[in-house]
Amino acid sequence: MRFLVVFFLFANLMLFSQNYCNDLPVVTLDSLNNFNSDASLYFVKVPKDSSIAAFRLQGGFEYAEIFYDSCQSEHIVKIDSNGFFTPTLEMIYSGICCCKSCTENFSKISTKRDVFIKIVNPKDIRVIKYDKTVKKDYLWYEKKLKSGDKIRLENILFYGGESRFRPVSYKDLNRLYVVLQENLNLKIEIQGHVNSPGRRNSKKNQDLSEARAKAVSNYLVKKGIDVNRITSVGYGNTQMIYPNTKKESEMQFNRRVEILVK
Repeated sequence: MRFLVVFFLFANLMLFSQNYCNDLPVVTLDSLNNFNSDASLYFVKVPKDSSIAAFRLQGGFEYAEIFYDSCQSEHIVKIDSNGFFTPTLEMIYSGICCCKSCTENFSKISTKRDVFIKIVNPKDIRVIKYDKTVKKDYLWYEKKLKSGDKIRLENILFYGGESRFRPVSYKDLNRLYVVLQENLNLKIEIQGHVNSPGRRNSKKNQDLSEARAKAVSNYLVKKGIDVNRITSVGYGNTQMIYPNTKKESEMQFNRRVEILVK
């Protein structure tokens, strides 16, 4: 009987808590920004927002408490009147970092999930949004190259059995020239490869791969790059990308040039 009473009280408490959280006003960050109120306490729910990474309350109140998951959660982050995270004594004793950089990071409120915010004496609240950081995949000619970097020039292509460039090659050839012009201390090794699926490397393949690497070197030298900054080497068909291909589209990528930054 006692167990049933305790269970009933606990269930009602959980239901009350859930209903209490659901009854809180739901506000957007835009409506919260510059918000003014004569009330001494403003308790709201801010729904998750996938369009930004985080936000921060930057003043306009006495202090604020941030609750995650539930408006009555025991895990509370306190924000001071300047919008900075305020560590509890328990946090300090546990060794949490309280340097300026860490404090600024802890002051940012994630928008990955709903948050509940209790604001004391709200007067002209200011909200700062933090956009998501999009990592850009730089192309090889946009990167800052360093020794050991290897570049596969997939668009420097040759006619079968020749060291003559296909027309599509000149865009990347000129990009390589510009990179060398803009980085005068850069030295490179040009590595030539040929297409010969299912066969051992022959003298013909070796000579052709060397000729292709030399063709790139000659192109750069003719445009004014110091010959002492460039070496060339051929690998025959020993490092084909598609060693067993029968497709011409794949064979073109076996006939390729790679650049090693020295």
